[in-house]
Amino acid sequence: MATKVPSKTAPQAANKATVSAKPQAAAAQSKAKPRPTKAKPVAKPLAKARGIPVTESAPRTPRTPASALVEKPATKPAATRTASKSVSAKPLRPAPAKVAKPPKEISPHGLVKGKHIVCFWKQNDLGLFGRRPDRWIALWEQDPTVEKVLVFETPLSHLALEEWLKRAITLDATSGSEYRLLLDQAVGKLQGHCDTPKTTYKTYLTPSDKPANNQDYLRWVLQQVSDQGITSPTVVLWPACYANAALVKAMKPKQIITDLVDDQRLFPANAQLVPTITAQYQMWLDMSDVVVSNSLGLIEAFSQEFDRSNIAYLPNQALAAVPAKKTAKPTSASSEKSGKAGKKRKVVGFVGNMRERMDTEALLQAMAENPDKDFWFVGQTHGSAFFAKARNQTNARFWGTLPQAEAEKVVAQFDVALVPFVASPLVERMSPMKQETYSSNKVPTVELSALKGLK
Repeated sequence: MATKVPSKTAPQAANKATVSAKPQAAAAQSKAKPRPTKAKPVAKPLAKARGIPVTESAPRTPRTPASALVEKPATKPAATRTASKSVSAKPLRPAPAKVAKPPKEISPHGLVKGKHIVCFWKQNDLGLFGRRPDRWIALWEQDPTVEKVLVFETPLSHLALEEWLKRAITLDATSGSEYRLLLDQAVGKLQGHCDTPKTTYKTYLTPSDKPANNQDYLRWVLQQVSDQGITSPTVVLWPACYANAALVKAMKPKQIITDLVDDQRLFPANAQLVPTITAQYQMWLDMSDVVVSNSLGLIEAFSQEFDRSNIAYLPNQALAAVPAKKTAKPTSASSEKSGKAGKKRKVVGFVGNMRERMDTEALLQAMAENPDKDFWFVGQTHGSAFFAKARNQTNARFWGTLPQAEAEKVVAQFDVALVPFVASPLVERMSPMKQETYSSNKVPTVELSALKGLK
């Protein structure tokens, strides 16, 4: 499985005048516990926006420091003084420190009310990499109480599709594989090839002669809902998605569920959109009947910042619809080349997006210190500083971006797996799906420092 694939159409969302662009991954709270602050309204609202905002053609990748999101903690009050006039008076005991209540862990089973579900995802990559919504959808496919699931991904423009095609053709084969997959999947969804009797995927293709109009998109979504015979649905969404309060209310939902995956404000692409995304978080947390997340760090941070104490913990592994299939490990690469059953080299593997979060220098050093081991990488490499430096290493193999089923077969060949991320606020508010993928394939995760002792 690979991690996030950036859509070249930046997703946006608004509450009336609130716009949001396509987010990427999450960031972490600082170790000092900040005092909770209420999210401020969007700095520059669109005066005329009343529905869904216009999509943009391509995301940027600047980073937003955590200090821009969370107010600095106030100085703690001075220690309580014991006022005593008598030497025999007992000193007052200091007040016990407040311990944060751990979030409640819940099950996805029975969480959804009613027989119809409408989803809003923030990218254009469902069905490829085993994203968290893919896990939800697989669960609903097996649930006899759910009759219809309608999935909306972020709108696509002709310019975005043309950019994907250009990259698929002009980039090296490893980096271009990402865009070939995205193109194939997008076209398949537009033609209905990814639909099942229960689940339908819809993507709004913006007109070529004009940008998407808020009211046009709102009418289009409501028409799709009507065409599917959906009434009083449970709405499940992942901020920052391409939806707003007016649209969701127009569907007369039975229930709204917000699933928080990463803090989107700390992705480099969203540095200029922090106020906008913060406003969307506030909107959905206020409107939702149920709020869940797969990250304990994110739950702690958001509970303080948005003053919501009942965000529930729904770990990734709880969304397993069926037991993971055991994949037999194929013959090692060294045996295939020689035709003999030679001594197999240890395979150290990673699956995920290599554009961000990678601890490039530490990983390069580990590869140099372990020339007797092969390092396999599955995932997106375009724009990756690590890929640019490591692609010619003799013990490195880059498989490119693979669909979920194929990625699982490669992961099954790993002897050990890595999560070689830099320590940053971005990482502290995330719970990578790759960890569950490694676990389900019985592949142990190790630290880079432990590789030299691995035999």
